[in-house]
Amino acid sequence: MDQRIDRNGRHRRRPGLCGPGRHVALLSLVLAAALFAGCARRDPAPAAIAVLLADDVRLEKVEGLREGLAELGYTPDRVDITVYSARGDRSRLPALAAQAIASGPDVLVAGGGIEADTLHRSDNPGLPVVMAGVASPVCWGWIDSYARPGGLMTGVDNQHAELSGKRLELLTKLLPDVRRVLVLYDPQVVPGLHALEVVEEAAARLGVSLGTVEAGDLDGALAGLSAIEPGEYDAALLLPAFVLESGAGAIAAALERLGLPAMGPLDLGPEAGLMAAYGNSNRAQGKQAARFVAKVLSGADPATLPIESIDNPELVVDLEVVRRLGITLKPEGMAFAHVRGDEAGPGPGDVQVPAGEVGP
Repeated sequence: MDQRIDRNGRHRRRPGLCGPGRHVALLSLVLAAALFAGCARRDPAPAAIAVLLADDVRLEKVEGLREGLAELGYTPDRVDITVYSARGDRSRLPALAAQAIASGPDVLVAGGGIEADTLHRSDNPGLPVVMAGVASPVCWGWIDSYARPGGLMTGVDNQHAELSGKRLELLTKLLPDVRRVLVLYDPQVVPGLHALEVVEEAAARLGVSLGTVEAGDLDGALAGLSAIEPGEYDAALLLPAFVLESGAGAIAAALERLGLPAMGPLDLGPEAGLMAAYGNSNRAQGKQAARFVAKVLSGADPATLPIESIDNPELVVDLEVVRRLGITLKPEGMAFAHVRGDEAGPGPGDVQVPAGEVGP
């Protein structure tokens, strides 16, 4: 035992581990252990997700993404989603992509084809990219194959190009005597050219003649439609293009003035004003993309995650547009359609049918 002699000749113990100081030391250790345990139990930081959008019309994909992630256990407190939207101005996309990348997210999400192409061309240090519904990713050159993408990008192919032939076929099943169809497409983007090839093959098989209007921008598309004479075509078909998506309302109004029932992708939105649409909604595409985001957050390599096609495409017919156009729909086409705008009851020529599904 460590002892000392005081000035009165008595032995006294040296303060230390056997005296009051021991209690102070033990208390400090207990507090430190409790503090460490509290830190260890603290929830991890939310996963950071950066979403690049060309236009706010695609915000429904973000809502679908949130919904899908929540169902997979990534509740709002576990994810931090930041949206970078160009709000219709494609020239802003490169700068917004750079901002999204610089924020250092765990996952980048491309809201569509031009967003994916922008991210593909950006200086990406290796961040994984999930495509929330794009068309023709192999034709764009972003991935090696659907089975094994081979790079930083994976996600959902919305099949807009491949389904364009099916949309033409559905037009012929919905409308009597469709022989001349006006096709609107953007020749500046890969899916537009790819879809046009698909439609031309389908038209030859169906005995339908085609005319085209180039839609490189909204003004050009509207100018092209203004040159069309009423009665020159029986119907219109919209191919995948950002300008046709963001300007769908104006395009649909111009087609209706020409008396043309129009078909397009379903993700143009419920307010687009088309007579019919076939495909998947933006919300459904975003929800499906959530599966890929969850896998990447769990450590999966996007290079090895096979691209998925959209789940269960559906045909939707807007009976309000049908009434305004004064046309009659064939039971053959309506047998598998989901109808919209039938609250007022059937009008002349309308066909009331139960909801159903149409396969690709």
